[in-house]
Amino acid sequence: MKMTVLQRILALILSIILGISACTPAFAAPAPQQAPDMTSVSEYEAFIKQTQEQSAAPGFYRFLRTMRSVFRFLFGQSLMPDRNFNVQIDPLIDKYCAYIAANSDLDVHKILTNLPETSKPAELIVTVFHLDTAQLREQMFRKRDELWGQGKHTQAMIYYFLGVYFSIMDRCDVKAVDTDEPDVHEVVLYVTYRDGAKQELRPGIFINDVTGECYNLDGKGMVGTGFNCSIYELLVYAPVNAWMRDFGFCIWYDLACYISPDWMWNYTTRRFKFRYDGLDWMIQIWKGSYLITNGGEIGIYNRDKSRIGTYYDCVSDEDMLEMSMTVSHGDEILVDLPAARHWWINGFKMGKARCKPSALTMRATIVMRDEAMRDAFCKAIDRNYRRDVKYTTDGLKVYLTW
Repeated sequence: MKMTVLQRILALILSIILGISACTPAFAAPAPQQAPDMTSVSEYEAFIKQTQEQSAAPGFYRFLRTMRSVFRFLFGQSLMPDRNFNVQIDPLIDKYCAYIAANSDLDVHKILTNLPETSKPAELIVTVFHLDTAQLREQMFRKRDELWGQGKHTQAMIYYFLGVYFSIMDRCDVKAVDTDEPDVHEVVLYVTYRDGAKQELRPGIFINDVTGECYNLDGKGMVGTGFNCSIYELLVYAPVNAWMRDFGFCIWYDLACYISPDWMWNYTTRRFKFRYDGLDWMIQIWKGSYLITNGGEIGIYNRDKSRIGTYYDCVSDEDMLEMSMTVSHGDEILVDLPAARHWWINGFKMGKARCKPSALTMRATIVMRDEAMRDAFCKAIDRNYRRDVKYTTDGLKVYLTW
């Protein structure tokens, strides 16, 4: 029976609902196996309400299978074929993956080696338009180099990935290659294309085997994500020059996260606004669960006092403040960041349980520039209607507990 457009739309909606329902148990099931020693039933029940299981690899696979079924049902063929992309990982990278899987239930190796083959749209376009993939790749990479030289890094990366995608990869070997720096390896992708060409792709990921730090040399985070990772600490964090610094902050960013499912972002936040040195300032704090992590953030923002609305700029290097922060779940310290000058100090800990914001405690120290700034900030805390952030001062240091 031929389906009408309306029937297809209804079927799509129904399939998505069923898919989300199928994924929900993997994202929201309680995790009693992590419970600490309990002395009463009420303590156990309280722990269950505050903790939920993370979105681990099984939920990822269930989601992919659901979307494959949706496309096959609606269009008669799958845009994500039931075959996996050919990825091979060397033993050193596999060691890091095994460590993360053992301590966080995030099986990076399994996810990488079970990525679905997504080249079908590229194959269709190449066939219909009779494209020479080698020539196309050369043109895309030439445009990438041109834009990169002009400082347009985001546009350059778009051309780079388009060139790779439409070349149609047959195989990718992920290897950790030695560098001139002792104990530091660079992650290199050795790619074989459908047209027989081979290429080394260097995403700019470096791993220090001693410290477990995973970073990019440009100081802006791994592969343009804006974040680095401490593998042995299972901690994700943003360097000072993360790309997010160019976009400031406004309430719409939080609203976009609030309307997302809880298994993606489930955090709470407080904003402290005050006027100092001729500028409007905002110091904002967050805590909660983010995808497969628990953690917290402190951001420093300001703007000209003539501006209105909720948008603030990220502070300049001169206006950054020295901050430290810990985030704990009961007696367990999840995030422990030492004092450093920053505009957005943050840490997100991978683990075997995702905690609700009310189950986490943030303790932070912020060093103000002078007494006037300290007093203005403390008054802003006093004005906050929630009254759930406590503080003490010692000179120019403000100690927060939330």
